[in-house]
Amino acid sequence: MTYETKLSTNFTIMKIYFRLLFIFLLTQQLKGFAQDSTYTQLDAVVVSANKLNELRKEVPIAISVISANTIKKENATRIEFLVNKVSGVYMPSIGNEQHMMSIRQPISLKGLYLYLEDGMPIRTSGLFSSNALIEINTGFTQRIEIMKGPASALYGAEAIGGVLNFLSTPSPEQKAIAISSQLNSIGYKKIELNYGFPNSKGGSNKKGGWVFNANWSGQQNGPIDYSNYEKRAFSVKHDFLVNVKWKGYQTLQYIDYFSQMTGSVDSIHFFQHNFKSLQSFTYRQIYAFRFRQNLEYQWNENSHSVFNFMYRDNTMNQNPTYSIASTTSPVKFKGQTNSNVFNALVVDLQHNFTLPSIHSKLIFGGSVDHTIQNLKAHYIDIIKDTSLGKYTSFTYPLKDSLLTFYETTITNAALYLNVISKFGKFINLNLALRYDAFDYAFHNQLNFGTPSTHNQFNQFTPKMGFTFNKNNWGAYLNYSTGFVPPQITEIYNTIKVPFLLPQTFNNMELGSWLRATKLYAEFSLYKMLGENEIISVRQPDGVNLNQNAGSTKHIGIEYQLKYNLTKKFTISYNGTNAKHNYLNTIIKGVDVKGNEMNAAPQFWSTLGLEWNIQNKILLSLDWQHQDKYFMDETNTTSYSGFNILNYKLTYHHKRATYWLHVLNLTDTYYSTMATKNFSVKGNAAYSYYLGEPRSIAIGYKWSFGGNL
Repeated sequence: MTYETKLSTNFTIMKIYFRLLFIFLLTQQLKGFAQDSTYTQLDAVVVSANKLNELRKEVPIAISVISANTIKKENATRIEFLVNKVSGVYMPSIGNEQHMMSIRQPISLKGLYLYLEDGMPIRTSGLFSSNALIEINTGFTQRIEIMKGPASALYGAEAIGGVLNFLSTPSPEQKAIAISSQLNSIGYKKIELNYGFPNSKGGSNKKGGWVFNANWSGQQNGPIDYSNYEKRAFSVKHDFLVNVKWKGYQTLQYIDYFSQMTGSVDSIHFFQHNFKSLQSFTYRQIYAFRFRQNLEYQWNENSHSVFNFMYRDNTMNQNPTYSIASTTSPVKFKGQTNSNVFNALVVDLQHNFTLPSIHSKLIFGGSVDHTIQNLKAHYIDIIKDTSLGKYTSFTYPLKDSLLTFYETTITNAALYLNVISKFGKFINLNLALRYDAFDYAFHNQLNFGTPSTHNQFNQFTPKMGFTFNKNNWGAYLNYSTGFVPPQITEIYNTIKVPFLLPQTFNNMELGSWLRATKLYAEFSLYKMLGENEIISVRQPDGVNLNQNAGSTKHIGIEYQLKYNLTKKFTISYNGTNAKHNYLNTIIKGVDVKGNEMNAAPQFWSTLGLEWNIQNKILLSLDWQHQDKYFMDETNTTSYSGFNILNYKLTYHHKRATYWLHVLNLTDTYYSTMATKNFSVKGNAAYSYYLGEPRSIAIGYKWSFGGNL
């Protein structure tokens, strides 16, 4: 079935839904919309700033809150449709919820971001996955906090470019149920069920309660060949209150995900608008299970303790596109299948003191993460049909195909201290210091490859910041340091074990905000220097070995404006100007000092318009712009960037909500991420991840009882 035939069939189905929806819109009454305050929540309480509830305006960092109201209003199919509206954040889709990230860093797969669920990492440090957000159940997320810049002083490793904290849905005040479904014209479907109830029979959750979420999503016959996927997610949360001193909650998360791996296309396919895939058997399969136990004890009005225990069980099986490599024969290629499994036990304890006499808070805590990881990979022979232009089959060699088989025990123990003090009426001081100790015990199960070894890393990370608030404006100044320990794949992937230190990033930042009757404005100006960055360096014997030989500079300004033209019409603008440069970096023997980093656009922005018609119908229009950037480290090839327009209509009737989305309204042909691999031999591989063409989506949500 051709791409055009697929679209024609899907659009025929969609037309029937659109006509029914249009008739319904003309004949029903509407309910009002709540005023959104996503970008004006100076009085909102945030958790990410220091692991406890603090007012947004009193924390000396750039932090944005995607509110519960925004999440409900957007009805987004994927996370990037939410986070890409935040200044300084670009999360490019590479298909089927797979993604890269860019926050104060170029677009990449690097482990420079920390993903949290209710304040705890969803994965173990050292085992970063660029696709970690697949393991989040967005249907169970009440709101999202995005902290930009290094935050290692509180959260430890990988909190460099930013921290994304997904806060789960609390139990409702009264019994509640919600059912939703949506589909679009390019093969996507989703169905979701939410159910919650309080523990007490009196219709109150003062003693806690339960909330359940189950959803299925997937895509069939999408715009690109061989791009089907399915995702099942199930989440449970139990809030409880033992007495006035004891309370807590348990959460359970389970993700079952399978996706065909299309991968990127080369320059020929991209410029031909060719949606055919080279693949016919590559895949990614993920099973993720997490259990969390939280306990809080209030000793007195000035003393409070929090205990958390988490168990993670994670499996990723793959036949990855990125492992396919050529041989001397044009019809024979090589690749691998692999299975990466880890189990983790995490304990985190924090105690908070309030010191009224000196207008201060003292927070100290510690954590231990003990993880056992296993990786097994098998070599495969791949056959390519040159007439079809596809990899059609693969086989395991007749002899032993075992390529890699090892176990790593990772232990991360940490202690941290955070002091918050008020100086007079308008100034706050925030100081934090953290110490991390990592222990890697690598055991190779084979008699070849990387030798079994033992490595340790230690790191101190400080943070210091000031805030000033007076009436409706304020400012902050912040210095922070972040670090990333060597990833398991960086240190144990060759026949030699390199001596590597953690990568460090030092950040200076200045920000301010202003709130008026109709206007809200905020900006952040930062300069970050990366040191000891890990790059592959060719040795005198011809072997490539990872070394701490890179350094980079990152300078930028992030800004957001929101203006209420009338009570019904709002305009918002979020922009980022940034420049990312190599300092002392040699790549494949070529000095790229002073060059711009690849995949680092200097400007991108989002302009949004919202029209609330008689408090009944909400119309919105978003224009997303990304400037050009260099595709390679030598700055010889560039990608022109793109402009995307999205239109959304949301409608309420009694207990139901209906929506109509037209995404990529102008059907722009673009790449979410484009790179060119530099080669000293003069040849290079181009890589383009195709953006989705215009799609039309419809959906509904029916709810009863409390708020979910």
